[in-house]
Amino acid sequence: MKLLLVTFVLLSSVSAAIAQFSRNNTWCNPINIDYTYMIYNSHLDISYRSGADPAVVEFRGEYYMFVTRSMGYWHSTDLLNWNFITPEKWYFEGSNAPAAHNYKDSVLYVTGNPSGSMSILYTDNPKKGDWKATPSILNNLQDPDLFIDDDGQAYMFWGSSNKFPIRGKKLDKNKRFIADEKTVELFNLVPEKHGWERFGENHSDTVLGGYIEGPWLTKHNGKYYMQYAAPGTEFNVYADGVYVGETPLGPYNYAKNNPISYKPGGFMNGAGHGSTVRANDGHYWHFASMALSANMNWERRICMFPTYFDQDGLMYSNTSFGDYPHYAPDYSGKKGEFTGWMLLSYKKPVKSSSSKDRFVSTNVTDENVKSFWLAEQNDENQWLEIDLINQGKVYAIQVNYHDFKSGIYGKVPGLYHRYIVEGS
Repeated sequence: MKLLLVTFVLLSSVSAAIAQFSRNNTWCNPINIDYTYMIYNSHLDISYRSGADPAVVEFRGEYYMFVTRSMGYWHSTDLLNWNFITPEKWYFEGSNAPAAHNYKDSVLYVTGNPSGSMSILYTDNPKKGDWKATPSILNNLQDPDLFIDDDGQAYMFWGSSNKFPIRGKKLDKNKRFIADEKTVELFNLVPEKHGWERFGENHSDTVLGGYIEGPWLTKHNGKYYMQYAAPGTEFNVYADGVYVGETPLGPYNYAKNNPISYKPGGFMNGAGHGSTVRANDGHYWHFASMALSANMNWERRICMFPTYFDQDGLMYSNTSFGDYPHYAPDYSGKKGEFTGWMLLSYKKPVKSSSSKDRFVSTNVTDENVKSFWLAEQNDENQWLEIDLINQGKVYAIQVNYHDFKSGIYGKVPGLYHRYIVEGS
């Protein structure tokens, strides 16, 4: 008999997929960062962590990740281990669906004011976070994407609507990023032709129109790949598609292999509203949003998938076994590949010290991120035991914590969970 005993201070769902293996060799979605407790539903006394709409950029050989309403941003040297930065200057409410762009390793630009009216911020020292604002304001922007081409021409793209398309216009980088008067409409959803753009869980709603948002432009081999999200962030089918053009303002053509980032099944679903970053070794990675949606529809997490361009120039992300352990971005020869470790704990018998209401211990092994175990007390005496039944090697344990009436809001320094794992 193989037993897995986990003692928690605060507990939710656990997947056991333990032989010795360094955490620096693998990662598992959703990625492990200190997600921020949201404040924009605090008037309803709803407390939950979330992270969504990641804008990830490389700057001077290192990486920065900007996430919706996070009171700061994250820094990494390897795309695996992320440390939170509390900048000297930032949005009081946190950025919303932020944009980020590295301009020739000299300046890092960011924008994403929740109001929709925003200046472009810039710094040459993002670790310090002494952000300055250009003395001009761009109006009526939701889900902005700033892109500066190799010739120095700047562009702003935006869109977050169930009616209006993704749009773009030129900016004058040498004149306070003032916008050109001409707005170009790039493309909109066509759900009657593109089934993955249909609204609802499992694309089941054929009445309401889908939601298009989250543009992100990537230039590869002289072509422009305009990524966009649909059909809605709270659904299991939230995904990213792409149009391809010869110039930043199009015209754009729909990619025949869409969606390029799609994960409708498994423990945790969704792979939309993301960004694509080229690592120092030339490998591409796509970061996106996953739907937790237990406390609120907009309760989300961040995922990362290896991304490629095939011989025909088609862009795609590998989301296969997308919430199982994969080899780290710096793991030579296997970066981004599935480890092959399979789930051992699914539907296995569970015992616990206590449980409260409908939050029973069997929720821990049902492979559903929306359900979870809640102990009667939040103290060191609570424990959980999973009987794996069959003998086997355990290479990894994934523990995901839910939020339940925590009463926490904003960024809380030094907050952590502590637990002991024992096996026999």
